[in-house]
Amino acid sequence: MKNKYALFIILLLAAPILINYGLLSWRAPGVQGTSEAWIGFFANFLGLIGAVFIAFYQFRKQKEKEDEQDRVNNRSFVVIHDFNATLMLVGVVTNENSRIILTPWYEILRKTVKKEKYGTTKIPYLKVSHFGNPPIITDCSIKARIRYIEKNDYKIDELDISIGVIERDVEVFIPFTPLEADPGTKIFIEEVTFDYSTLKGERLRITRDFEKNTERLEVLHGKIKGEIIYEHKMKSANWVYPSKIDHSKI
Repeated sequence: MKNKYALFIILLLAAPILINYGLLSWRAPGVQGTSEAWIGFFANFLGLIGAVFIAFYQFRKQKEKEDEQDRVNNRSFVVIHDFNATLMLVGVVTNENSRIILTPWYEILRKTVKKEKYGTTKIPYLKVSHFGNPPIITDCSIKARIRYIEKNDYKIDELDISIGVIERDVEVFIPFTPLEADPGTKIFIEEVTFDYSTLKGERLRITRDFEKNTERLEVLHGKIKGEIIYEHKMKSANWVYPSKIDHSKI
């Protein structure tokens, strides 16, 4: 596009010379009018072309600005929280459409622990939800690296699952229970990456580095690939949603 603009400017500057040598230095059969009249005509003609070009350029820039603003206004953002909760979230009030991802680790733990002990068995979870104007985010996937102690030795385990579509205001809970670890084993989340696509065609990634205590949101695919939307230090805080307090348990 820049090359096209440069070529247009060169042709515009060369136009008077081309007109002088090509049209005004000789007279073709049937051509009427004096040189002065033709100069006046071409002056008005080039002025019209310049005005049309400027109007087109301004329209294009305005359209790009509006598209960019529309993309930003309709961008979906993801919130990720880590917390400990009971098995099958017994006693935890959630949105009626929220769901727990049944990982192989979790399925084994559910079969190992007796149902009457679900309310006293706590494990770490990641809770994922999104907010913004769009009703959904699509093609969601999560990767996580965790570390835990087994027989006085640190072990590493990884999670890599596809979640699909997440609706607005719906919470998705991802449990962390390594296959080799016993219930109650202390688990440390080292890093989490969550990839998702917006309805505006952007592919975004949110990365939480629990070791460095940082969070970053970047564009993987879109108009500005590699753009860092935000990056900041995470600050730990204890919190609770008042609307989700089960007062019957108080």
